[in-house]
Amino acid sequence: MNAPSHDVQAEAERLLRLRELVVLDSAPEPIFDNIAKLASDICGTPIALLSLIDAERQWFKANVGLPGVNETPRDVAFCAHAIADDALFEVPDTGMDARFAGHPMVVGAPNIRFYAGAPLVLPGGARVGTLCVIDREARRLTAEQASLLQSLAGIASQALVMRRDLITRSLAVRSEFERALEVSEARHRAIVEDQAELVSLARADGELVYVNPAYARHFGRTPAQMVGTSLFDYVEPADRAAVMALVERVMTSEVSDSGENRMVAADGTDRWVAWTNRRQMDPLGQPLLHSVGRDVTERKRVDQALRASQALLERTGRVAGVGGWELHLATGTLAWTDETRRIHEVGADYVPTLASAIEFYSPESRAAIEAAVQSGMHSGVPWDLELPFITATGRPIWVRAQGEVEFEGGQAARLVGAFQDITERKHLQQKLAENERFVRQITDSLPVRIAYVDKDRRYRFVNLAHCKRFGLERDQIIGRMRSELTQRKTDPLVEPLVLGVLGGQPQRFEYEETVGGRLRRVESQLIPDLSDSGEVRGFYSTGVDITERTAAEQALRELTTIFDNTTDYVVQTDAQGNITFMNPAARRACGLTGDEPVTHLHHTAFNTPATNLHFTQVIGPAIDAHGVWLGETTVYGAHRRKVPVSHLVIAHRDAAGRITRYSAVMRDISPQVEAKQLQQRQTATLRSITESIPAMVSVVGADGRYRFVNSEFERWAGFTRVGIVGSTLQDVLGPVEYERSRPWIERALQGEVVRFEKDYAGRSTALHLAISFVPLWLESGEVDGFVGVAQDITQHKVEELRLLQLTQQDPLTGLLNRTGFEEYLEQRMREGSGASLALLCIDLDHFKPVNDKHGHPAGDRVLQLFAQRLQGLVRPTDAVARLGGDEFAVVLPGLREGTGARTVADKVIAAAHAPFDLGTLRVNIGASVGVAYAADAHLGWRDLLSRADAMLYKAKESGRGRQAGTSRM
Repeated sequence: MNAPSHDVQAEAERLLRLRELVVLDSAPEPIFDNIAKLASDICGTPIALLSLIDAERQWFKANVGLPGVNETPRDVAFCAHAIADDALFEVPDTGMDARFAGHPMVVGAPNIRFYAGAPLVLPGGARVGTLCVIDREARRLTAEQASLLQSLAGIASQALVMRRDLITRSLAVRSEFERALEVSEARHRAIVEDQAELVSLARADGELVYVNPAYARHFGRTPAQMVGTSLFDYVEPADRAAVMALVERVMTSEVSDSGENRMVAADGTDRWVAWTNRRQMDPLGQPLLHSVGRDVTERKRVDQALRASQALLERTGRVAGVGGWELHLATGTLAWTDETRRIHEVGADYVPTLASAIEFYSPESRAAIEAAVQSGMHSGVPWDLELPFITATGRPIWVRAQGEVEFEGGQAARLVGAFQDITERKHLQQKLAENERFVRQITDSLPVRIAYVDKDRRYRFVNLAHCKRFGLERDQIIGRMRSELTQRKTDPLVEPLVLGVLGGQPQRFEYEETVGGRLRRVESQLIPDLSDSGEVRGFYSTGVDITERTAAEQALRELTTIFDNTTDYVVQTDAQGNITFMNPAARRACGLTGDEPVTHLHHTAFNTPATNLHFTQVIGPAIDAHGVWLGETTVYGAHRRKVPVSHLVIAHRDAAGRITRYSAVMRDISPQVEAKQLQQRQTATLRSITESIPAMVSVVGADGRYRFVNSEFERWAGFTRVGIVGSTLQDVLGPVEYERSRPWIERALQGEVVRFEKDYAGRSTALHLAISFVPLWLESGEVDGFVGVAQDITQHKVEELRLLQLTQQDPLTGLLNRTGFEEYLEQRMREGSGASLALLCIDLDHFKPVNDKHGHPAGDRVLQLFAQRLQGLVRPTDAVARLGGDEFAVVLPGLREGTGARTVADKVIAAAHAPFDLGTLRVNIGASVGVAYAADAHLGWRDLLSRADAMLYKAKESGRGRQAGTSRM
């Protein structure tokens, strides 16, 4: 980038005016620092500079946001461009501006993307520098921000001039005083006569007895003219009483006093004079007032200008809603502006401290602000945070807290910053985000194509139906033109309509297009988007597929010839609503004979009051606009019975477009209306839908917290909806149930639709649930949570268990039968737990004599009692089966070694040998047990059963009443 060229003579004059300011390389001064800080706050930029353009460099008198940078070369200075004109110089996007795209401060630190500079113009027109704001993002100033920035630049220019004048006057006074001291013998007189101070002697009543030339010149007179007059005559009347009181105070005491008041100068203007007054005695011992005064009018004006500037800054901050604060690190003193106090909602007498200031932030945000302040105090790092906040009255708000460090002598001396209430903006952002998401969800759920197209004919919004139309994702459509998406030139039939809507005229039309290989007819509307000034910014587009509706209308037209034979009510009227025709079905419904005239009747006589009102408000306007209306109304039938009907009204027009008659077709829909009314009540809102579903419905966010539950879920969880929504899954389900569900929850949050069943043994109802988790997807492709739907399948499970028991349960003992036994082993093998299975095959000893001696009922009772003993010996997860007759089996899953099976086998033998009491009868039997352990994954459970059966025979051959085998053989 090249620096802008300039006229050599004009540049020399400009540099001369700059050096006359005596400001280059001076120390920081609060007024200029405050002006730069206010510019940053008003314009909302992280960087603001008050720069002065020297011959070869740009030097910063005030700097916000670029700590440690005091100057830059002039040939890379943006401000060198800004001083080329009196107007505001603004670069909205440096990356798009050929002058600055390759600028080192654009492509590198501090990464300038936006610049706006207002020139500092001195009296006479010299532009010595700028007040500029800088951002790292492209943007534009509002008209108000631009105006305020230029006003602040004018204040800065005035402050520079007043600073120069004050320095000049101070140097002039000092020089005169030093020259006066060099006068020889008449030095004392010369000091009095020639000095710039006003010197006078006056009596107690104000009569002047001596004035020096400076005093007289101040009032445009000679000393001789003033002696004998009263000093009070030269005092501004408004200040005269105060001056008289001061003179009396000095003359009645030996204490000197000083003060400032206005004096009327020779030209009639008011001049401020600072007086030092003391009493002295004349040679006759009479008291005189000795006064020495100095014209301080210019200083007063500078002070007033400074106070005005400070007041302007305070008012500007109040208007902009921006407060300021300053923390002196050496003393820990924290100062707030009035606007900062207003935001905190504290009084003028409140004394803030760093600790108390942090306490205003909400608990969850205090760590962030404390870290920012500590980093600023120790490392000089500025901060800009948006945090939740609680005022002194307990009102929750959002604030923007900014701060940075100021250094003196290389050491951090103070922290300064700005403070702004951004609650309204935060709420607006949240509401906009919620509204945008709500609108997107609503429009995506509609079967209507909805889009917004800008004036360049590029899509800026499309709903899901539009995406399906093109077969593309939303981000593939946004920003592109229709012709780019269809790969076809502009449709000659559509082009005039698009030109019309871009000209501000709404368009409504129908057209045909091929979608998915099928010809569809679409009704489209184009509605212009107009600005307040009437400019067309783009247009809204809607498209409704009316293929079926068009076909239905055609079918209705074809069926008009058979209306006389239909059971529907068909009525025709003239344009005024007088009936001209009623088909037989309509006549019968109204109790009219077949040949009874109807021309004297009006259609409103057969409509209920509600239908007549609907004709006025809805049906009539719809027919006028579209020529047809289809809906539901109520009419009177025979004996004035109110009949709900499906009501079709068609307007017939003449060649000029005037309505000449109406046709109405009505069908009694009493059953459908009753069903529809019930359905409408059930589906009126989303909540009513979920309430009507016989299932537990819940919505869980990505954070694991409930967003919505229906009443079924409330009843199942045992909590109210208020207590559930916002709570975590773990809080509502409990730790144990949450751990059971966690694998499916994690899969759903990863985007998978999961379905599973869960049992709840400890509940009195809903013992078995069928559960589905369906992910919720955001536009970005991220999962925002999931919808959970749980259905009570307890009855299904009970029936399933009953059927299972019928097929897999031994009816005598209630144990598994052979089918159930084999299914249990199959299930364990499918689970891969065969290696830890142990199988006990049991055969009762001496059982046959029980049947032979005491009968089969006694034998059956022994079998039942033995089955109960077996169930009492094993774990709930073990399986006990009766394989037939007096043969039993026990399956022990999850054993790490075979010794555990031997222990159970011993218990089985002991249980069989214990006597069986059958009322008054006691019988004794025994049992032999064969044990096998660890099923082979390839040979399966049948090999395990074969080994256990072989061990049973071995036990019986060894003498019965014992066990045999445990290891895999």
